[in-house]
Amino acid sequence: MSIIETMRKLLGGASTRIEEFVRNRPLWQRQASLGRAHCLFGLDRPDSSLMQPRLEWKMSLSERIATETLARLLNAGGVQARAPRIDAFLRALGLGDSELGVTSGRLTSAQVLSEVPALDGRRIDLKFLWQDARDRERTLVVEAKFDHVVTDGQLRCYRDSTRNDHPKAVRHHLILALDEDAMLPVNRRDDGHWRFCSWRDLWLRFETARPVEYDLSLQLFLHALWRRIGQLNSKDAHAPL
Repeated sequence: MSIIETMRKLLGGASTRIEEFVRNRPLWQRQASLGRAHCLFGLDRPDSSLMQPRLEWKMSLSERIATETLARLLNAGGVQARAPRIDAFLRALGLGDSELGVTSGRLTSAQVLSEVPALDGRRIDLKFLWQDARDRERTLVVEAKFDHVVTDGQLRCYRDSTRNDHPKAVRHHLILALDEDAMLPVNRRDDGHWRFCSWRDLWLRFETARPVEYDLSLQLFLHALWRRIGQLNSKDAHAPL
């Protein structure tokens, strides 16, 4: 099987044509790129999401379906399974030891909520709650966007709602979107500090860092999510591992 055929089979969810990924490269570079792609996309995992069958849904994966499913899958199982999974997800969003307040894998108190009621009848897409190593409450509010834009007052509402509900907590706020254009309206308004993470970066980090577990629901969902948000680009062939 050729390099292009192999890449097409393994990464069929990518929106960029596979030929563009390996075009005009000598064979040794193509082979090196393929090996790098196995690591970059988690294809060397025994529970790789992209090696699962495609879900032939007759509808597009919406923001609400994505966040509600993520909350359910991240919360699944006992604490020994849940804690390292949520830890890996939060770190994939860009949080480190200082923001989490704990070292890796210690989020035994963590829980994930979706569609959380906020002020003005709005709803927070995802809210993460946990206790840090000093027993302080911490929370992360995530506003998820695929194709929609941040509306006026939305982030301020979520910030104020979280401050009212968790007045003593260390609070973090994050926008999860396809690209940084989603941050433009945020930068123009007094909505507080919101960090940014792309769906693509989250997916790549989480897929390679999450604990190995043979949860078919999680694998199938991550495959479907990649097909919704993923794309190959030329830098992937040379990305540092």
